[in-house]
Amino acid sequence: MENNNFDHIFSTLKQNLNQLKTGICLVKATTEMYQQLGFSQEEVLIANAVPKRQHEFRAGRHAARAAMRTLRPNYIDAPILIGSNREPLFPKNISGSISHTEELCLAACADKYHIASLGIDIERRVPLAEELKSVVYTHLEQQVLNQDNHLPSALMFSIKESVFKCFYPFVQVYFDFLDAQISLQPDDNTSGQFTVELIGANRDSLLAKLPPLEFQGYYIFNQDYVFSLCFFIQSSCPDTPICT
Repeated sequence: MENNNFDHIFSTLKQNLNQLKTGICLVKATTEMYQQLGFSQEEVLIANAVPKRQHEFRAGRHAARAAMRTLRPNYIDAPILIGSNREPLFPKNISGSISHTEELCLAACADKYHIASLGIDIERRVPLAEELKSVVYTHLEQQVLNQDNHLPSALMFSIKESVFKCFYPFVQVYFDFLDAQISLQPDDNTSGQFTVELIGANRDSLLAKLPPLEFQGYYIFNQDYVFSLCFFIQSSCPDTPICT
């Protein structure tokens, strides 16, 4: 759907992805994608869902297929089904992720030869409920947010959501929010990079399943939205811009 408040972020994201030569294609769902029916195998999965959920599901699948067509002009559209933990099942040679808010839907895809796994998350910039902070944020993360008033309280939440998606293909479980501790490296007042450290009782079992690959994480926000992206790099990507 059209959303001028997100357009600047979206344009910046695509430029940054091309400059980083990640080979990641990011697509924002169009209004038509929310209404257009998906494959019959997909429609069965949402037959009993409320209309809002049906529209979001369709938009995400259509946006993901648009991203894959950009990556591979000879790509033949196919259903994107769901796994045991409701994760989207992309083709075996594609790394992908989908995220949405009430009015936005984004999909990101990359060739698995270059990007072993990726995760994205888009959130409205609204305060996280007070009772959720101790469930989502470690003590150190809460200190960072308390000391820097311009950081959205939803930022760490968004980052952890993208991390869960990125790690899932390897660990095969959505681990606890407090199992991951995020450190920010700001580039400016509204964007930067992040790293993640696994902590807590599940640390060793999770680390044992992760690949020995370079991990990169990025975030950006404005007055309305918070976006995060992270990925494991398998090999260097071509110089040709992917996101156009």
